[in-house]
Amino acid sequence: MEMMQKPKVQITDADKQKSYFKYYERDLAPIAPQKMGKIFGPPMMPIGKLTFPERAKILEPGFEDETGYCVLPDGTGYISDTTFIPGGTAEMVDWYFAWRGLDPFRFTIVNPEENLGAMSMQTCITKDPFRTVQEKYWDTTQEIRRMGQMGPMGPPKIDYLNFKCPSSVGFDMDKIGPDKETKTLVCARNFADGQPPQAAPDYFVCHQVKEVEGGINVTTRIWYGWTVRYGKSYKALPDEFFMQPMVPMALMIQNATEWANLAAILPELYAAEKDTL
Repeated sequence: MEMMQKPKVQITDADKQKSYFKYYERDLAPIAPQKMGKIFGPPMMPIGKLTFPERAKILEPGFEDETGYCVLPDGTGYISDTTFIPGGTAEMVDWYFAWRGLDPFRFTIVNPEENLGAMSMQTCITKDPFRTVQEKYWDTTQEIRRMGQMGPMGPPKIDYLNFKCPSSVGFDMDKIGPDKETKTLVCARNFADGQPPQAAPDYFVCHQVKEVEGGINVTTRIWYGWTVRYGKSYKALPDEFFMQPMVPMALMIQNATEWANLAAILPELYAAEKDTL
């Protein structure tokens, strides 16, 4: 199944002068064919899937879970999606999340058909030369703008992605690092703009990086309707509400599309722009 090509989002003349404009001009990289059935087919069976309170299990040696999406028995959504990045490293992934927050166009190039931009609300943290690359995005919030349901004539879809150190959201830092199976773990709480019923519920996302032959695997997991508040798991979806499967499915398509294209450009992008952070 091929994805239908859409018009690209409008950009400024200043964006066209940037060194990474060339990535905007390219066609989107395709999603891996073996994942298409998992994305556009029926949802996974929810029984036995990883619940949010059990999230620390992902750091156990050898832990893997099925690619796909579903609605869990508690009514919340779940997706798990693994992307192979040939020639990629954990350092590149950490660098990307900090780097993209300094110019909205840097998020646009990851999906020029949907992404209007991302901008950090704490650029002073990201620009601090005394911080590690991970510390440059921890405890920062990026405003994420994507094309809304009404297209370019309608309002954008706005989310706020609050990045956290893994230890502050339930993960053991002793199990993450260059000498561990999990090389890095990018964690963030997502807050949708607006008020219910228009606004989507909060969700939690993590991108787990493991080395494999020829590059890295990045596994994205999203628990739609769960988050962390004051260090504790918090169900943001009312107990009587059950999400429709199309909701996590849409998030799965969005994630797979962005990561497929990022996988195609990240090593080249990092080599050219790593000193601009």
